[in-house]
Amino acid sequence: MLEVQNLHQYYGGSHILRDVSITAEIGKVTVLLGRNGVGKTTLLKSLMGLVPIRSGGIEWQGRDIARRTPYERARSGIGYVPQGREIFSRLSVEDNLRMGLAYCSARTRIPGEL
Repeated sequence: MLEVQNLHQYYGGSHILRDVSITAEIGKVTVLLGRNGVGKTTLLKSLMGLVPIRSGGIEWQGRDIARRTPYERARSGIGYVPQGREIFSRLSVEDNLRMGLAYCSARTRIPGEL
């Protein structure tokens, strides 16, 4: 499960994310919607560690990852492919999802359905 608590993020003097809290539960779909410029990409970059959070918390599978590097977050199973860059454009949606599971420990259970 992914939990974000009271996240605040800034770019320069601009307060982009204000007290954002969300929970993405295992086995459920979580959607992030909003018009341009409201902070969706900033939130995703914050979750990946691409921009350091100013305050708040991020937990992944019960562990605090707020200060972990992007590399450590990716190794733990979190992935982010920016829209429109077509980084893996020849892969199907399912193949793109499976790419995120390519490096899993032997103990990790990979779901039959994605």
